[in-house]
Amino acid sequence: MTVTGGTDARDARVGWSAALRPTWVVPLAVGVAVALIVLNGAGVPSYWGDEAASVMSAQRTLPSMLRELSAVDAVHGIYYAVLHVWIGLFGSGEWATRTLSVMATGVFAAGLVVLGRRWAGQRTGVVAGLLVAVIPRSSALAMEARGYAITEALSVWLVILFVVLRARRTSPSRWIGYGVLSGAASWFFLYLLLVPLALIATVVISVAVRRRRGVAGEPVADLIRAGITAAVVALPIITLAALQRHQVAFLGHRGYLSVTGVLVTPWFAAVTVAVVFWALMAWGVVHGLRDRADRSWVPLALAWLLVPALVMITLHLLVSPTYDSRYLAISLGAAALLAARGITGLLGVLSAHRLALIGGAAALSVLVLGVTVPRYLHQRTPYAKDGGADFRAVADTIAQQAHPGDAVLFGQGPRPSRTARLAYRLYPDSFGGLRDPQLVTAFDARAGLWDELAPVQDIAAGLRERTVWLIESKHAATASADLAALRRHGYSLITQQRLHRTMVYELVKETPRDRAHAWAALIGSRMPTSTPSRSGRSDGDPR
Repeated sequence: MTVTGGTDARDARVGWSAALRPTWVVPLAVGVAVALIVLNGAGVPSYWGDEAASVMSAQRTLPSMLRELSAVDAVHGIYYAVLHVWIGLFGSGEWATRTLSVMATGVFAAGLVVLGRRWAGQRTGVVAGLLVAVIPRSSALAMEARGYAITEALSVWLVILFVVLRARRTSPSRWIGYGVLSGAASWFFLYLLLVPLALIATVVISVAVRRRRGVAGEPVADLIRAGITAAVVALPIITLAALQRHQVAFLGHRGYLSVTGVLVTPWFAAVTVAVVFWALMAWGVVHGLRDRADRSWVPLALAWLLVPALVMITLHLLVSPTYDSRYLAISLGAAALLAARGITGLLGVLSAHRLALIGGAAALSVLVLGVTVPRYLHQRTPYAKDGGADFRAVADTIAQQAHPGDAVLFGQGPRPSRTARLAYRLYPDSFGGLRDPQLVTAFDARAGLWDELAPVQDIAAGLRERTVWLIESKHAATASADLAALRRHGYSLITQQRLHRTMVYELVKETPRDRAHAWAALIGSRMPTSTPSRSGRSDGDPR
């Protein structure tokens, strides 16, 4: 099997400008269409914990951000810096921050059209690009203030550049440049390095096998040098990630590495979606390997799809916990292309009969949209993130009911990324005028991600505010102890409200004046009242 970069001999004569000039209109149209589709409802769900890490990090000053990255999240540092500039221009609301990911998703879809056209024809490329709008992982990442949507876009354009360089039989210096670019891309997201290395390894192994069979193959020395260069450029961020690996130690006990975590959640979110798409991808591979024109790129697409997952699983099992299904967003382009090839392959079988072709296209559309649209719609509901994040609902409740001078307290969450305190940082305007007696050290004065807070039980005795709002995560173990501590120091529970997964308690402390009023009301209620006379008038009635 020969692994080449295109579908026909014309690729060998394609230049840099000619490689893109004929295709820019269609990719642009698909990219804009996909961006508009995923933009729909992007600002509806509340922020969740990972987005809180992005927004809070991006709102730091640059010296504060560097201090943070020296301790945690170095692998996300470039995204935080980009988001820092973006927030400075457009604000920190959900619509503003997520639009960056929406735009990146459009670029990703456009890239799939370009790559699909070179590999399998424009029809396959267009289908792959359009699938980006409904594949659950891509449609979710498109409306998330994290760097994964940009990572998707970088991955497909690195593959395009690889294909173009091979088609041109380019100079060694350009391959070195490709290695530098690939290594630099890993500074944006570490595992992005696996994509070009997987492609290079696939070509090198393919050439080696052919040579063992006595068949001449293309020179691979430049590709090997490009891979080595990429690894060298990436070495500093690899080192930083290794030094900060304690930050993701929790991945070892989250259960992400499972059959579902490998075959379903990386790209498809639900079993029904996964079954449909894996079937389409399998047919795409079978059809591609049977078609002489496709046989050249299918191994590259499979390497792009599978090698990053295999490397992450191996590292997770043998070195340190590293596997998170979202990381495999770097391979989503391969999944979309193979599924698209499965669709166009099936339609190709039916193309001899017009009615069969129309019926098949309609059936496939109904099938794909039938399993993906419900996920798309769910993703655009208020509590769609992280199983029900409701930070905005918390902020809205406080903004509507609290008064300046009240105190707001936060219990400990089941984990830092779910603590109700994040509502205070994500929606600060809703907490304007409220006192914050728990704060020990603000997040932007620390090397960590979050605020350092004193426990409610430690500061309850010193509270002087008449009204206190206690916000507790639904599954927090400290809620009952926090309420008990406030009651011991004179607070009475007035109201409690259960939001989606957060409880909001209003407590009021009785002052001496309140007690005097209460006694006066009690005494007044026990004083004798005048009784009506037999004439029907009460005593003292002048009538």
